[in-house]
Amino acid sequence: SERPETPPQPSCFVPFRRDPDFVARGTLLDQIRERCTAPASRVALVGLGGVGKSQLAIENCYRTAEQSPETWVFWVHASNTARLEQSFREIAEQVKVRGHKDPQADVFKLVHDWLRNKQNGRWLLVLDNADDATVLSPLPGNSKTSSEDNGA
Repeated sequence: SERPETPPQPSCFVPFRRDPDFVARGTLLDQIRERCTAPASRVALVGLGGVGKSQLAIENCYRTAEQSPETWVFWVHASNTARLEQSFREIAEQVKVRGHKDPQADVFKLVHDWLRNKQNGRWLLVLDNADDATVLSPLPGNSKTSSEDNGA
């Protein structure tokens, strides 16, 4: 049986450097931040490729980490199922979720359950390049036939 690992302190896991030349779009960043502070909130940045959605998300992640150091910040590559799974494996490793070393474990369920556990604190999770909803179908609460939100 796997021994529980000591969980780390909340951290910011963004695989990109902060852009020192980022032009603050104050109002937009403020709106994102404000909407993200509500419990169980979701915010979608939608627009054509190249308009700066990912840069806004990156800047928001770093600002969240600075302004709320008790908040976990995770970045998930959601462009395809393999990258999604790899990102979830990295999250499971980062937070030391029990069972994460088992290659047969359902990493989506492990991370989902960890995120739902209020004892683990606040978190921000960015799904980057989530252009195809079917890529998200392995996530708990999703199915290829249902797009309803189950509150997860």
